[in-house]
Amino acid sequence: MTSLDRRTDARQEEAAAPGEVRRWRAFALLAVAYFMTIVDLTITNVALPTIGSKLHFPEQDLQWVVTAYALTFGGFLLLGGRAADLLGRRRLFMAGLAIFTAASLACALATTDTFLIIMRGLQGLGAAVLLPAALSIVMNMFSEGAERNKALSAWSGIGATAATAGLLAGGLLVRYAGWQYIFYLNVPIGAAALLLARRVVPESRLAGARRSYDVLGAVTVTGALVMLVYAISQAPTTGWTAIRTLAPTRSASCWGPASSASSSSAPCTCSRYSGTPP
Repeated sequence: MTSLDRRTDARQEEAAAPGEVRRWRAFALLAVAYFMTIVDLTITNVALPTIGSKLHFPEQDLQWVVTAYALTFGGFLLLGGRAADLLGRRRLFMAGLAIFTAASLACALATTDTFLIIMRGLQGLGAAVLLPAALSIVMNMFSEGAERNKALSAWSGIGATAATAGLLAGGLLVRYAGWQYIFYLNVPIGAAALLLARRVVPESRLAGARRSYDVLGAVTVTGALVMLVYAISQAPTTGWTAIRTLAPTRSASCWGPASSASSSSAPCTCSRYSGTPP
């Protein structure tokens, strides 16, 4: 190889390097937001007794601090993903991150049980908006093959690590700082990520996607997912064969994605409705 060829190759590598660095820099920012939202699924478990005593929670309502987050998080994931594809993934990522960060601050400042539960639900909604958008951005940034596989492997590892870290961090923060700091911790991290997102994360959306929503389908699917998550979250308390568990599950299976994909002539098995779904 001539010296001219070597100089040409070096220039090409230098030109490619910034793009590589930008992709992984954006991935790091998205991973921080992902880590933060998954931590919030588990971090409150250790703090529940302290939160219950400080805010005078009725014992039967204390689990709603966890359930409210899981309910909106699991129920609105599909809606958040579709909105990100149509409206812009970075835009929805930033919107979800802003909601999540603001709700975290409100949780830390909560003085009543009802307000904390509502803000936990809002936190879950923010997570449901930002997470599908973040994963879509990752899939869009890395081409199919070894590079994308590497990114997705790291993404999966981050999720597993976050779930464990939430339990450990929750115990330490409650013991040495106070239960409010399990929520305060999200505020500076979320604010910093929000400030950097516009400069670091690329914008993308579905090419040629119709700028319209199937409103009825979105409401149906989201409602079915919310009922299903509710049934699963209540099952350990009420029992897997209890009416409060089985009724939402059957409703979700009847009116959810599975029923919409089936033939319109298939009879509905819901106890409140017999015949063909409208």
